[in-house]
Amino acid sequence: MARLQKKKSSNDKIKKSGSSEENSSENNEKQGLSIATTPRIVPTATFKNTRDMTAQAVVDGELNFFQKGVQFLREVQAELKKVTWPNRKQTAGATVVVIILVFIIAAFLGLVDVTLSKLVQIVLA
Repeated sequence: MARLQKKKSSNDKIKKSGSSEENSSENNEKQGLSIATTPRIVPTATFKNTRDMTAQAVVDGELNFFQKGVQFLREVQAELKKVTWPNRKQTAGATVVVIILVFIIAAFLGLVDVTLSKLVQIVLA
């Protein structure tokens, strides 16, 4: 089976560009050295669309609540485009199979229930 490759979002690119600074500060902290760093703040700009907003409105590596929601909905839309939906005939066939299996399992469980009930009555009588 082929592996799916995750498309790098603009947020990953932004995080990746600052990763060398973050890695060096993390290594220094692990070694007991502390270096005062200032938080990375991207200046506010006029956005033409939501992609610009999510790509450039990163403050300290986190998006605000609204932007996370917009990004989530955009990803959902992209994933739904990849879905292959069954046609009417396939859906009807699968539904019939499920209904038949439910009746078979219900009959089996009913038979087991009646048998165990009779067995308990015989033991207790």
